[in-house]
Amino acid sequence: MTIQELSKRDAYNLVIGAKILACGGGGSEAKALENINKIYDIGLNFTIADLTDFQPDDSLCIIGMVGGGITEEEKRLVEEKEIVEKNPMIRAVKELELFLGEEFSAFVATELGPYNSIIPLMVAAQMGKVAINGDCCGRSKPKISISTTRVKDLSISPFSIVSQYGDIQIMKNVADDIRGELIARTSSRLSGGSVSVARCPMKVKEAQKAVIPQTLSLAIELGKQVKTANEQKKQPMKTILDTLPETRIVFTGKVRDFSRTEEGGFTSGEIILDSLNVKNHELKVWYQNEYLLSWLNNEPFVTCPDGIYMVDSKTGYGLTPWENDFKRNREVTVFTRDAPEIWRSEKGLQVFGPRAFKKNWPMYKRASSFKL
Repeated sequence: MTIQELSKRDAYNLVIGAKILACGGGGSEAKALENINKIYDIGLNFTIADLTDFQPDDSLCIIGMVGGGITEEEKRLVEEKEIVEKNPMIRAVKELELFLGEEFSAFVATELGPYNSIIPLMVAAQMGKVAINGDCCGRSKPKISISTTRVKDLSISPFSIVSQYGDIQIMKNVADDIRGELIARTSSRLSGGSVSVARCPMKVKEAQKAVIPQTLSLAIELGKQVKTANEQKKQPMKTILDTLPETRIVFTGKVRDFSRTEEGGFTSGEIILDSLNVKNHELKVWYQNEYLLSWLNNEPFVTCPDGIYMVDSKTGYGLTPWENDFKRNREVTVFTRDAPEIWRSEKGLQVFGPRAFKKNWPMYKRASSFKL
């Protein structure tokens, strides 16, 4: 088996690149860096491998966190609960292996993001396994039901859910991926806003139909180039375009307004940018954990599943609505890139096209304006 060992610098670069490519979601950058340090400080390291490095009948599963914003009432449900599970993601993997009666050879990231891309690497390092150089979205997404495995009819179940408070669930079967997402999301809301999920056990020959390959190495290279551009005082926007030649800049502006609501296991809101180049032009971006829909001068513009990348105009570093990144007058550059082919299929657009979110965006009720 060909295994690529990542240096600590590679891991840091992965976080930088994945934060750009995640479209605003994918978990906490700070938490990712903290866990990278923990792994490397005890003498372990991250390793990645391609699907072609495995036998067709080797077993894999998808691992990642599920959660988001919760209400104050939901926070109070666990405010006096003791944290008893120090490694809920590893426990989720082991519980699923125990239920299936087999070990996984490797782990796949649920999405491309600063923390959720690190999780399979971290778990693999601790369990003596490897992580797949790829993920099941090609960017971040707000729900585990939005997955390339669903497009290819690979079942989400059986799957395991583990909280840091010691709750362990095995979902032997669910009606469909949407139902599985609802169950996991509800568990996160009852568990302080986050749970660990190991799902969609599959063979390598099945994964080859669904997993988007080489996304981790792409993020590492992008992070490396953007970091180098800043160190050498080069233009980071050009660096991004050179590293991702299929990417294009669609808007440059200043933040006029930013809103955020945390409820239902999601962080949602709106970002409004005023153009720096064209008078009276504005870009509105609606997010639900990730940037999903946009309007240019109130006309439908870039939407999921295509990537909407929002970066600081001076540094090129990715911005996220989960933190205080969108302060008034901050200069922001917006890039876009066409979604991978799997998302442009009829089934892919059903799963991750703009119509999948039409009931969720209260500030815009023109679902019919997004034609597929």
